[in-house]
Amino acid sequence: MEASQEAWRTARRIITLTAIVAGVYLWIVNPIGRAVSNAQSGAERSLKEILDSITQTDTHVVEGRAEVRSSVQVAELALLDLRMSASRSIEKTEAFSGLPLGTKKLVVRGHYRVKAGYKLTPGISLTMVEQQAIARFPKASVLSIELIDYDVLSEDSGWLNRVQPADRAQILRELREQMRDEVNQSGILQTVDANLQTRLSDLFGGKPIKIEPLEK
Repeated sequence: MEASQEAWRTARRIITLTAIVAGVYLWIVNPIGRAVSNAQSGAERSLKEILDSITQTDTHVVEGRAEVRSSVQVAELALLDLRMSASRSIEKTEAFSGLPLGTKKLVVRGHYRVKAGYKLTPGISLTMVEQQAIARFPKASVLSIELIDYDVLSEDSGWLNRVQPADRAQILRELREQMRDEVNQSGILQTVDANLQTRLSDLFGGKPIKIEPLEK
């Protein structure tokens, strides 16, 4: 009988201790876990909202980082929109059976709208690593070169070697490639990178942002 009573007292002590431990967990540990989880979810939402804002696309969260979706349509983020001009000339001398046909010369100035920025490829992401915001973006590039207008500065034809529409088309093609080369060599793409860093920093309340190249 005494053994039975002692066993019952022991069982009650175990039940009481279990209830106390469960109460402590529910009162202290579980709310902390929920708070941490909510904080993490809030941070992920903030990263997503910032990347959504900067790329103007609907991103998603993968393993704690906001990332451009792999199914994103071909899209671009233009951070510079410039008006630029360039000039080019061609000169061609023709002959037929040793008989000179004359020299034609054409000088054209083209006026272009140039956009520079980033192609929004899958994998662009924004994450936090030890209180440091890290953005991964591809290299800045020339997104488009649009001919607005052009001026013929000089046009001279030989007596049997006339300037033709094909000559004008050729010089405009060459001008477009010349404009692309000038943009790539001008430092404009470095300005694009600086603009991206400034925009991200502003969205993070002025905190410095580290930008890493997006590996292909």
